[in-house]
Amino acid sequence: MSELTVERTWRVAGLQGTGSHTVVADGVFIPAERLFEFPLSHDDAPQLSQGRPVEIVSQTVSVTATLVGAALGALDVVKAVVKTRKPPMTRYDSLAESASARHVFAEAEHMVTSSYDRLISLAGRIDALLPGDDVTVVQRSSLRMDAVSIVQQFVRAVDLLLDLHGFSAFALDNPLQRFWRDLNVVAQHAQLSTCITTENYGLLVTEAAGAGGLSVRRPSLAA
Repeated sequence: MSELTVERTWRVAGLQGTGSHTVVADGVFIPAERLFEFPLSHDDAPQLSQGRPVEIVSQTVSVTATLVGAALGALDVVKAVVKTRKPPMTRYDSLAESASARHVFAEAEHMVTSSYDRLISLAGRIDALLPGDDVTVVQRSSLRMDAVSIVQQFVRAVDLLLDLHGFSAFALDNPLQRFWRDLNVVAQHAQLSTCITTENYGLLVTEAAGAGGLSVRRPSLAA
C-alpha cells in the first residue's frame, strides 16, 4: 500500500461504514501473474460471466444477502418499542394498542421474514445449478426476477417500519434511519435494477425480444 494513494470519494447517503474509497495505482508495476483477462464474447466484449452466466445470478444473491441484516435490524428496532412508544396525537398509550399499527407491523414483519426464507430458497436453487447444469436465458432471468422481488419486499417492509416508528427514527443516533439508508443504497446496485430486470424478463416470456427493433443480445446480457 505504500505505493498507492487513497482518494476519499465514498460520499454517499448509506453504507458509510464500508469505506469504499478509490485506490489509485499510478506507475505501479504489476507482475503478469497478478493479471486476469476475461474471455471475449461473440461481439468482442468482455464476458464477465466467464462462460458461466448463472454465476452472475449467484452474485446478485450475494448482494441481496447484505440487505437481510438491515431489514432484520429495522424490525428489531421497532419491535423493541411497539409496546411502549405512544403514537403522536392519539389516545393510545402504545403502538400495540392501535389496530392499524398492529396491522402495519404484522405486514412488515411478514414481508421481512418471508423474504428471508425466499432468499435462502433462491440461494439453494442457484447453488444446485452451479456444477454445470444447462440454464436457459428465461430461467436465468426468472431467477433475477426472484432476487429483485425479494429486495423490493425488504425495501417496502422497512418503509412501513419507518413510518410506524415516526419522525424520531431520523435522528442520527437512531439505528433505524441507518438501516433504511443502507438498504435503499444497496437496492440501487446495478445487479438489482428493477426496471431492466423486468424489461428483460418481459421480453423473454412474451417472446418479443426481436420485436420493434429491440436487440435480443442486449437484454439477455442483463439476465
